[in-house]
Amino acid sequence: MRHAIGIDIGGGSTKIGLVSETGEILARSTIAAVPGQPGEVIFDVYASAIGGLVPQGLPLSGIGIGYPGPIHPGNLSGGLGNVPGLVDYPLAQRLTDRLGLPARFENDATAAALAEARFGANSAARRLLMVTAGTGIGAAMIVDGQAMVTSGGCLGDAGHIIVGGGSSLRCRLGCAGCLEALASAEALDTRAQDHATLHPKGAIARLSEEDGTPVTAATVIRCALAGDPDARDLLAEAGRWIGRAVASWVHTFAPDTVVLGGGLMAAGALLLSPLEAEARRCGLPGYMAGLRFAPATLGNDAGIIGAAAQIFTAMPHSAQTAG
Repeated sequence: MRHAIGIDIGGGSTKIGLVSETGEILARSTIAAVPGQPGEVIFDVYASAIGGLVPQGLPLSGIGIGYPGPIHPGNLSGGLGNVPGLVDYPLAQRLTDRLGLPARFENDATAAALAEARFGANSAARRLLMVTAGTGIGAAMIVDGQAMVTSGGCLGDAGHIIVGGGSSLRCRLGCAGCLEALASAEALDTRAQDHATLHPKGAIARLSEEDGTPVTAATVIRCALAGDPDARDLLAEAGRWIGRAVASWVHTFAPDTVVLGGGLMAAGALLLSPLEAEARRCGLPGYMAGLRFAPATLGNDAGIIGAAAQIFTAMPHSAQTAG
């Protein structure tokens, strides 16, 4: 049985796991993001966490890194993404130098999609489009078990598809009216904070006050699941924005299955139902008729599993012990 490390880098946190070649996570660690942290500090934190996950003497095939942005040629670093300290930082090479293990990058949405296509309940799909909605939004397309790549190790910067051309809202990277600016967890954070300010006695503001924590997308999801209509409206709005983007992606890539994952999918049908309804409303009937929408079945584990799984495919014969 082969094993690899999977690193799923996100704007809010990074999840690291020890993964078997059957897709099982045997040990894991979650590291909260620290704004402004430089790449060398992030690397040290990751390397230390990996050392704490691997039993003494267990051979590893390598380290797979799911990166929230485009991947540079050679799969050793990434470009403009949600973690400024890692932009253009040679993380894969630094991990190899420190731990003596081969390491490579994969776009995080592509990694999650590969995991769902290989190990999830949607593995029977021949043409699978996966959308991951979290701090950022990504999309990946898997055809007959292989990732379709247009640029940057993924479908380009699909999360920056323009869905609100008249909007002045910008994502953290500066794009106006893009999907991330309007429907990501960060966008929902802002919408929820505005709502709490306007409605200080509403469920969202009250929950934040009771918990002593800032209003975030997670606050909205908790309130929505508890039945609050305002929170449900905020989620439905985000779902409709994503649904419009999905309709465009469906016209471009013709999937037979659309899988939704990422942190916002903790809301379940409260996000997925308005998303699907809007995609079908906007989309051409010929593309939508046989299309199936489904939640990701691996949840937040998909990024870790998919990042590690690329190692088993790309480096089938390598097995070393972490240094």
